[in-house]
Amino acid sequence: MTINITPQLSPTEDAVLYDDKKHKVVYLGTKGIDKGSVDVLSYLLIDNEEAILIDPGGYYLFPHMVQKVSKYVTLDQVKFLYFCHQDPDVCGSIPMWKDVCPQAKIAIGELWVRFLPHFGVEDIEDSVFPIPAEGTTLPVGKFHVEVIPAHYLHSPNHFSLYDPVSKFLFSGDIGIALGNFNYLVVNDWISHLDYLYTPHRILMANNKALRAWLSKVKKLDIEAILPQHGAIIPKNSVEYFFKFLENLKCGTDLISI
Repeated sequence: MTINITPQLSPTEDAVLYDDKKHKVVYLGTKGIDKGSVDVLSYLLIDNEEAILIDPGGYYLFPHMVQKVSKYVTLDQVKFLYFCHQDPDVCGSIPMWKDVCPQAKIAIGELWVRFLPHFGVEDIEDSVFPIPAEGTTLPVGKFHVEVIPAHYLHSPNHFSLYDPVSKFLFSGDIGIALGNFNYLVVNDWISHLDYLYTPHRILMANNKALRAWLSKVKKLDIEAILPQHGAIIPKNSVEYFFKFLENLKCGTDLISI
Protein backbone atom coordinates (compact mmCIF):
# COMPACT_ATOMS: atom_id res chain seq x y z
CA MET A 1 0.00 0.00 0.00
CA THR A 2 1.31 3.44 -0.97
CA ILE A 3 -0.14 6.79 0.13
CA ASN A 4 1.25 9.77 -1.73
CA ILE A 5 -0.02 12.96 -0.08
CA THR A 6 3.06 15.19 0.03
CA PRO A 7 3.77 18.92 -0.42
CA GLN A 8 5.96 18.07 -3.43
CA LEU A 9 2.95 17.14 -5.59
CA SER A 10 2.27 19.56 -8.44
CA PRO A 11 -1.26 20.97 -8.86
CA THR A 12 -0.84 20.91 -12.66
CA GLU A 13 0.32 17.30 -13.03
CA ASP A 14 -1.59 14.06 -12.56
CA ALA A 15 -0.45 11.87 -9.68
CA VAL A 16 -1.37 8.58 -8.03
CA LEU A 17 -2.36 9.43 -4.45
CA TYR A 18 -3.08 5.88 -3.28
CA ASP A 19 -2.19 2.49 -4.73
CA ASP A 20 -2.42 -1.02 -3.31
CA LYS A 21 -2.37 -2.70 -6.75
CA LYS A 22 -6.12 -3.44 -6.71
CA HIS A 23 -7.32 -0.03 -5.55
CA LYS A 24 -6.05 3.32 -6.80
CA VAL A 25 -6.88 7.01 -6.39
CA VAL A 26 -5.56 9.50 -8.94
CA TYR A 27 -5.48 13.30 -8.97
CA LEU A 28 -5.92 14.31 -12.59
CA GLY A 29 -3.77 17.46 -12.69
CA THR A 30 -6.64 19.83 -13.34
CA LYS A 31 -5.65 23.02 -11.52
CA GLY A 32 -5.20 25.89 -13.95
CA ILE A 33 -6.56 23.99 -16.98
CA ASP A 34 -10.14 25.25 -17.07
CA LYS A 35 -10.48 28.81 -18.39
CA GLY A 36 -12.98 29.66 -15.67
CA SER A 37 -11.93 31.74 -12.69
CA VAL A 38 -12.41 28.84 -10.26
CA ASP A 39 -10.09 25.85 -10.58
CA VAL A 40 -11.54 22.36 -10.25
CA LEU A 41 -9.72 19.45 -8.62
CA SER A 42 -10.87 16.24 -10.31
CA TYR A 43 -10.10 12.68 -9.24
CA LEU A 44 -10.31 9.12 -10.54
CA LEU A 45 -11.02 6.23 -8.20
CA ILE A 46 -10.24 2.74 -9.55
CA ASP A 47 -11.01 -0.61 -7.97
CA ASN A 48 -10.51 -3.98 -9.69
CA GLU A 49 -10.89 -2.68 -13.26
CA GLU A 50 -13.85 -0.36 -12.60
CA ALA A 51 -13.65 3.39 -12.07
CA ILE A 52 -15.60 6.36 -10.82
CA LEU A 53 -14.75 9.81 -12.18
CA ILE A 54 -15.19 12.39 -9.42
CA ASP A 55 -16.30 15.92 -10.41
CA PRO A 56 -15.17 15.90 -14.07
CA GLY A 57 -15.47 19.66 -14.47
CA GLY A 58 -16.60 21.94 -17.26
CA TYR A 59 -16.35 22.34 -21.01
CA TYR A 60 -12.73 23.51 -21.30
CA LEU A 61 -11.46 20.80 -18.97
CA PHE A 62 -12.86 17.93 -21.02
CA PRO A 63 -9.99 17.31 -23.52
CA HIS A 64 -7.45 17.29 -20.68
CA MET A 65 -9.61 14.96 -18.62
CA VAL A 66 -10.11 12.41 -21.40
CA GLN A 67 -6.36 12.26 -21.95
CA LYS A 68 -5.57 11.83 -18.25
CA VAL A 69 -8.33 9.32 -17.52
CA SER A 70 -7.24 7.23 -20.52
CA LYS A 71 -3.75 7.04 -19.04
CA TYR A 72 -5.08 4.94 -16.15
CA VAL A 73 -8.18 3.12 -17.47
CA THR A 74 -10.00 2.57 -20.73
CA LEU A 75 -13.07 4.77 -21.05
CA ASP A 76 -15.37 1.74 -21.02
CA GLN A 77 -14.12 0.96 -17.50
CA VAL A 78 -15.71 4.14 -16.13
CA LYS A 79 -18.81 2.96 -14.25
CA PHE A 80 -19.92 6.26 -12.70
CA LEU A 81 -19.61 9.94 -13.54
CA TYR A 82 -20.06 11.45 -10.09
CA PHE A 83 -21.06 15.08 -9.50
CA CYS A 84 -21.14 16.43 -5.95
CA HIS A 85 -23.67 19.12 -6.92
CA GLN A 86 -25.18 20.96 -9.88
CA ASP A 87 -22.84 23.86 -10.66
CA PRO A 88 -21.42 24.11 -14.22
CA ASP A 89 -17.80 24.09 -13.02
CA VAL A 90 -18.53 20.54 -11.82
CA CYS A 91 -20.88 19.18 -14.46
CA GLY A 92 -20.61 21.37 -17.56
CA SER A 93 -18.96 18.49 -19.42
CA ILE A 94 -21.83 16.00 -18.92
CA PRO A 95 -22.87 15.84 -22.62
CA MET A 96 -19.31 15.13 -23.77
CA TRP A 97 -18.69 12.48 -21.13
CA LYS A 98 -21.90 10.69 -22.04
CA ASP A 99 -20.72 10.63 -25.66
CA VAL A 100 -17.41 8.92 -24.83
CA CYS A 101 -18.63 6.85 -21.85
CA PRO A 102 -22.21 5.87 -22.80
CA GLN A 103 -22.13 2.98 -20.33
CA ALA A 104 -21.32 5.21 -17.34
CA LYS A 105 -24.15 6.25 -15.06
CA ILE A 106 -24.46 9.86 -13.93
CA ALA A 107 -24.43 9.82 -10.12
CA ILE A 108 -25.92 13.09 -8.89
CA GLY A 109 -28.32 14.26 -6.19
CA GLU A 110 -31.91 13.36 -6.99
CA LEU A 111 -32.94 17.03 -6.78
CA TRP A 112 -30.83 17.79 -9.87
CA VAL A 113 -31.99 14.88 -12.05
CA ARG A 114 -34.85 16.97 -13.46
CA PHE A 115 -32.31 19.37 -14.98
CA LEU A 116 -30.29 16.72 -16.85
CA PRO A 117 -32.42 16.94 -20.03
CA HIS A 118 -30.97 20.46 -20.40
CA PHE A 119 -27.59 18.72 -20.88
CA GLY A 120 -29.06 16.49 -23.58
CA VAL A 121 -29.55 13.49 -21.27
CA GLU A 122 -32.78 11.88 -22.46
CA ASP A 123 -32.79 8.28 -21.19
CA ILE A 124 -32.89 9.27 -17.52
CA GLU A 125 -33.93 5.86 -16.20
CA ASP A 126 -31.03 4.06 -17.88
CA SER A 127 -28.40 6.79 -17.64
CA VAL A 128 -28.72 8.16 -14.12
CA PHE A 129 -28.06 6.96 -10.57
CA PRO A 130 -30.10 9.43 -8.47
CA ILE A 131 -28.53 9.91 -5.05
CA PRO A 132 -31.20 10.09 -2.33
CA ALA A 133 -31.07 12.97 0.15
CA GLU A 134 -30.01 10.66 2.98
CA GLY A 135 -27.00 9.38 1.02
CA THR A 136 -26.19 5.91 -0.30
CA THR A 137 -23.27 3.81 -1.52
CA LEU A 138 -21.85 3.42 -5.03
CA PRO A 139 -20.57 -0.04 -6.00
CA VAL A 140 -17.22 0.18 -7.79
CA GLY A 141 -15.17 -2.95 -8.41
CA LYS A 142 -15.27 -5.06 -5.26
CA PHE A 143 -16.10 -2.33 -2.76
CA HIS A 144 -18.61 0.45 -2.10
CA VAL A 145 -17.83 4.14 -1.80
CA GLU A 146 -19.96 5.96 0.78
CA VAL A 147 -22.03 8.98 -0.29
CA ILE A 148 -22.49 11.36 2.64
CA PRO A 149 -25.03 14.22 2.76
CA ALA A 150 -23.48 17.68 2.82
CA HIS A 151 -26.60 19.71 2.12
CA TYR A 152 -26.51 23.53 2.02
CA LEU A 153 -22.70 23.48 1.84
CA HIS A 154 -23.07 25.35 -0.48
CA SER A 155 -25.69 23.58 -2.57
CA PRO A 156 -29.05 22.46 -1.10
CA ASN A 157 -28.42 18.97 -2.53
CA HIS A 158 -24.70 18.40 -2.09
CA PHE A 159 -22.70 15.29 -1.17
CA SER A 160 -19.25 14.14 -0.08
CA LEU A 161 -17.69 10.76 -0.87
CA TYR A 162 -15.72 8.57 1.52
CA ASP A 163 -13.42 5.85 0.24
CA PRO A 164 -12.95 3.36 3.11
CA VAL A 165 -9.97 1.74 1.39
CA SER A 166 -7.72 4.79 0.92
CA LYS A 167 -9.53 6.60 3.77
CA PHE A 168 -9.82 9.69 1.58
CA LEU A 169 -12.80 12.02 2.04
CA PHE A 170 -13.81 13.76 -1.21
CA SER A 171 -15.53 16.73 0.38
CA GLY A 172 -16.93 18.60 -2.63
CA ASP A 173 -17.12 22.36 -2.03
CA ILE A 174 -16.30 21.99 1.66
CA GLY A 175 -12.65 22.94 1.88
CA ILE A 176 -12.84 25.39 -1.01
CA ALA A 177 -9.82 27.70 -1.05
CA LEU A 178 -9.52 30.67 -3.39
CA GLY A 179 -6.55 32.91 -3.99
CA ASN A 180 -3.09 33.15 -5.45
CA PHE A 181 -1.40 29.97 -4.25
CA ASN A 182 0.30 27.23 -6.21
CA TYR A 183 0.32 24.04 -4.16
CA LEU A 184 -1.80 20.90 -4.21
CA VAL A 185 -1.27 19.73 -0.62
CA VAL A 186 -1.53 22.05 2.39
CA ASN A 187 1.81 22.33 4.17
CA ASP A 188 1.29 25.47 6.26
CA TRP A 189 -2.16 25.38 7.84
CA ILE A 190 -2.06 28.92 9.26
CA SER A 191 -1.25 30.43 5.86
CA HIS A 192 -3.88 28.29 4.14
CA LEU A 193 -6.59 29.66 6.44
CA ASP A 194 -6.36 32.96 4.56
CA TYR A 195 -7.63 31.19 1.42
CA LEU A 196 -10.37 29.24 3.22
CA TYR A 197 -11.99 31.94 5.32
CA THR A 198 -13.79 34.19 2.83
CA PRO A 199 -15.23 31.54 0.46
CA HIS A 200 -16.55 29.53 3.40
CA ARG A 201 -18.17 32.58 5.01
CA ILE A 202 -19.89 33.44 1.73
CA LEU A 203 -20.76 30.04 0.25
CA MET A 204 -21.75 27.91 3.25
CA ALA A 205 -25.35 28.30 4.41
CA ASN A 206 -24.75 28.51 8.15
CA ASN A 207 -22.92 26.94 11.07
CA LYS A 208 -25.80 24.53 11.73
CA ALA A 209 -25.30 22.97 8.29
CA LEU A 210 -21.54 22.72 8.89
CA ARG A 211 -22.07 20.98 12.22
CA ALA A 212 -24.55 18.54 10.68
CA TRP A 213 -21.87 17.48 8.18
CA LEU A 214 -19.19 17.36 10.87
CA SER A 215 -21.35 15.05 12.97
CA LYS A 216 -21.13 12.50 10.16
CA VAL A 217 -17.54 12.81 8.97
CA LYS A 218 -15.88 13.09 12.39
CA LYS A 219 -16.71 9.41 12.90
CA LEU A 220 -14.60 8.42 9.91
CA ASP A 221 -10.96 7.39 9.83
CA ILE A 222 -9.61 10.06 7.47
CA GLU A 223 -6.19 10.00 5.85
CA ALA A 224 -6.78 13.16 3.78
CA ILE A 225 -9.58 15.48 2.67
CA LEU A 226 -9.75 16.06 -1.08
CA PRO A 227 -11.95 19.06 -1.92
CA GLN A 228 -13.26 20.01 -5.33
CA HIS A 229 -11.52 23.41 -5.16
CA GLY A 230 -8.35 24.58 -3.45
CA ALA A 231 -5.88 22.11 -1.96
CA ILE A 232 -5.78 18.68 -0.37
CA ILE A 233 -5.85 18.72 3.43
CA PRO A 234 -3.50 16.04 4.82
CA LYS A 235 -4.11 14.00 7.95
CA ASN A 236 -2.08 16.30 10.20
CA SER A 237 -4.39 19.24 9.37
CA VAL A 238 -7.79 17.48 9.39
CA GLU A 239 -8.46 18.25 13.06
CA TYR A 240 -7.60 21.93 12.52
CA PHE A 241 -9.95 22.08 9.53
CA PHE A 242 -12.81 20.55 11.50
CA LYS A 243 -12.24 23.03 14.33
CA PHE A 244 -12.27 25.90 11.81
CA LEU A 245 -15.65 24.76 10.46
CA GLU A 246 -17.09 24.05 13.90
CA ASN A 247 -16.55 27.65 15.01
CA LEU A 248 -17.26 29.42 11.71
CA LYS A 249 -20.12 31.90 11.40
CA CYS A 250 -21.22 31.97 7.78
CA GLY A 251 -24.12 32.53 5.41
CA THR A 252 -27.35 33.25 7.27
CA ASP A 253 -25.42 33.52 10.55
CA LEU A 254 -24.17 36.88 9.28
CA ILE A 255 -27.63 38.36 8.65
CA SER A 256 -28.67 41.00 11.15
CA ILE A 257 -32.36 41.90 11.45
